[in-house]
Amino acid sequence: MSSSSPNLQKVGQLLTQAKITLIELGVYVPVVGKTDPNVLVTARDILEVGAYYSVRIKDIASFERYIVQLNTYYFDLASVLPPSNQMYPLIGLNLLRLLSQNRLSDFHTALETIDLDQLHSNQFIKQAVDLEQFLMEGSYNKVWSTRSTVQGEEFMFFYDILISTIRHEIASCSERAYEYLPLNDASTLLFLRNTEELLNFANERGWKVNPAEQKVYFGSEENDVVEIPQEQIITRTLCYARELELIMAALLLFMMVFFVIMFSDLECDYINPIDLCNKLNQYVLPEMGAHAFLFVMFLVNGSWIALLLNLPLFIYNVRKVTNARHMYDATEIFRTLSQHKKECFIKLGFYLIVSIQNLKGREEKRSVVY
Repeated sequence: MSSSSPNLQKVGQLLTQAKITLIELGVYVPVVGKTDPNVLVTARDILEVGAYYSVRIKDIASFERYIVQLNTYYFDLASVLPPSNQMYPLIGLNLLRLLSQNRLSDFHTALETIDLDQLHSNQFIKQAVDLEQFLMEGSYNKVWSTRSTVQGEEFMFFYDILISTIRHEIASCSERAYEYLPLNDASTLLFLRNTEELLNFANERGWKVNPAEQKVYFGSEENDVVEIPQEQIITRTLCYARELELIMAALLLFMMVFFVIMFSDLECDYINPIDLCNKLNQYVLPEMGAHAFLFVMFLVNGSWIALLLNLPLFIYNVRKVTNARHMYDATEIFRTLSQHKKECFIKLGFYLIVSIQNLKGREEKRSVVY
């Protein structure tokens, strides 16, 4: 693999045979003290060749698997194996891969396994750390300028992927920030060497290039009209409003049940008038407000029958509030108890009818849809 143009097909065949032998020797699950260290060194060398081979054939998933296997030899077996010359080049190559895939959390996790003195002293590790720093700063021009310092076909492979990722990120931002750009400015911004590369990239992104004006347009044509699904939005909004109708009707129904229970407790002398009025008065206005909200929902949904049925109760509640007769008086509660119970029972039956009507209308609409 050290050759500039190795026979990759032959290397692949030899790797397959070597991995079968490694499986037979059991070195993929090494046991310290039982597995021969020389065999482990040989297995590590084979896996390193496989990692480079994967990059040469542009199989990133295979490269990742080789790195995972090599981590056992680099870290778990570091005390029994001699250092490998390819350890930090491959770790640096893997860090560059993670950057090119925008997997920053995995990148930092991999950094935590590396000795601190190697982060700035080892050229392969330092290169990846510097690139990550440039990306965090948004200094994409610094990332581009380091291209001349990249050595090795394998490193250049992931570096080009990183540049492509950056280029598409810049392109996405440019589409939102500009309507168009001159061709020369777009080429400079996207780190493209010539107009031909820009045209290919513009075609890939679906941009419109005007050679006469020497401009590239990011947006769609003026004749393109984005249709808003108005009917769908209106239908969904009305469905939500009908759901609110059902919820509010059920809430009012339970509130009236609570009122009836409290009045019954007063009749049975389970609660005194002052406590009763203090508890019920805090729910009087919310109950009227909930009914007013339900009334508005009927109006919005066009439920005219329900609207007409609720109109007398709505007017009755408004008159009680305007005349200041909506609160319960502890000094008068016994004298007016039968009247209050009658009113609650009427409201209870009324809200029950409204709830049943809403459920029935809902089922009818479902049967029409299906």
